[in-house]
This record gives sequence, structure tokens and C-alpha cells, in this order.
Amino acid sequence: MEQRIAVDFEQPACSTRHAWARVPVEPAPEERLALKAQIRQWLHERNAVMVSHYYVHPDLQDLAEETGGLVSDSLEMAHPERTVVVYANTSAAVKARADWLVTSSCALDIVRALKDRGHKILWAPDKHLGAYIERETGADMLMWKGSCIVHDEFKATELQALMREHPQAKVLVHPESPADVVALAHAVGSTSAILRAAQQFEASEFIVATDKGMLHKLRTLNPGKTFIEAPTAGDSATCKSCAHCPWMAMNSLAGVAQALQSGSGAIEVPAALIERARLPIERMLAFTAAQKAGHDAGALVPHLGAA
Repeated sequence: MEQRIAVDFEQPACSTRHAWARVPVEPAPEERLALKAQIRQWLHERNAVMVSHYYVHPDLQDLAEETGGLVSDSLEMAHPERTVVVYANTSAAVKARADWLVTSSCALDIVRALKDRGHKILWAPDKHLGAYIERETGADMLMWKGSCIVHDEFKATELQALMREHPQAKVLVHPESPADVVALAHAVGSTSAILRAAQQFEASEFIVATDKGMLHKLRTLNPGKTFIEAPTAGDSATCKSCAHCPWMAMNSLAGVAQALQSGSGAIEVPAALIERARLPIERMLAFTAAQKAGHDAGALVPHLGAA
């Protein structure tokens, strides 16, 4: 059944005296719960994001926020004023929709330069790295709700317990980790920053919260030091990778040999996509090159509205 509501216009000049809207009948409590559960499931299955206006039904506003979506006004729902910044670990198709590409080594500097010139940021895909950058720079950042399956599993409570067992150890953390893990770190940074920190600290023992593949190079460069994997809460973790990316683990000597022998594993990217995806990469490279040369890299960042 549809319900009609007549609304008197206040403007006397309007030739139409009434406007009407069809308002859905409120579902019964059981139906309401079932509808919300079904919508949650379909959003997840379709990798969809729900966007709701402040004017719509409270159920729709709440459900949008509960499922990682957005509630806002019409202008903000379109994000036309936000500069899109994406992490290097994204597809070419995502890069083609971005204004800037960053790695964890240069993300702080680039976002800080954007913020200084009035840019608001639409960030993707890692919410933990994005939140760290937001805290450090004070930039206005709207986050995609993604995360690394390895770093997301580091647990602060388990890390604190390990730190009590090794009170002299320094904690090195990648910023893709949750905020409460980052807060326990003696040094936070990219893989290269973690390598530098291990060499610069006088400590002989370190707890490392990043993919355990890093431990090989850390041990190679620091033969007199001990490196311990940060805990992912063992069997209680939802990720069973034990701090190692299963996709990284797919690489092998046999795979490299096969690729060289047969040329298998080639990745084909459409030419038009390459052309557009190259733009944010080139911006990043120009920015970091200017920094390295001692020039004003921030001058490469256009003012608001020019990106």
C-alpha cells in the first residue's frame, strides 16, 4: 500500500497548489531487521558502498555509517572538492582514477604539501595508513575502509605482553598497522624507514610489526642484533598468515624460472588505462625527485581546484 501526503506550497505564485510524495509503509520490526540484514549482505557481496543524505530515513543513515558508507549533504556526497590520493598497492584502474600516488615513504610529505595548499583528501585503500597520515599531518581525509590482511592482525594487547618479555627491545611498526599498535612503537615508518631505524638504534633486540619477510634483510644488515615477529594473536587472529602475506608467499624460485622460460605471468594493461594511470605516478616521482635535489617539492602541488 502506498501513502500519499499533500503538502501546501508557501509560494502563492506557484500554479500547483499541492505536491505529493509516496511514502513507504513502515515495516514491522521483524521485517525491518530482515531488510537491514539482507542489505548488509548484498552490500558486502557486491563490494558496494551505501551513501545516504541527512534528509532520508534514520534507518538508511545509520545503515550507511554502520556498513562503512557515508551520510552527508548533496555536495559532499559527490566529493568534487577532494583530491584523490591512493597507495601504491592498488590496481592500474584505481591509479587511473587518482590525482596522486604515494608510497609509505613519501605519503606524509605529499599529503602535508596538499594540506598546506588547501586540499581535502579522498584516501584509498588502507584505512590504518590513512588514519596515521591524518593524525600526523592534520589533513582533512575521507577514508576508504580497506586494510592489509597482515598488518590489520597485529594486536596491541599481545604486543604489550611480548614487550614485557623483552623490556629492552625497540618496537618497529609499519603504519598500515592499527592505531593502538602504532602507539606502542619506538619507530613508525615504511619498510625502508624500518631498515634505517634498526641500524640507527643502539638496541640489540627489536620487535617488528610488519610482514615477516622483512626479517631476512633486517638480520642480514644487522648480524649482531635479534629481530622478533610482532604477534598477530596466534589462533585467535582472523588472518592465519602469521604475519606473512599469502600472495607474497606465492613467489618462488620455480615460478621465476617458469616466467623466464615461457614468458608466463605477463600482465596486460590497456594503453588508454596506462596513459591515465601514469599521471599520479609521474606526479609522485617529480615530487620525490625535487625533494631529493633540495628543491621546493611543495611548489609542484597545485592550489585548491587546480589538481
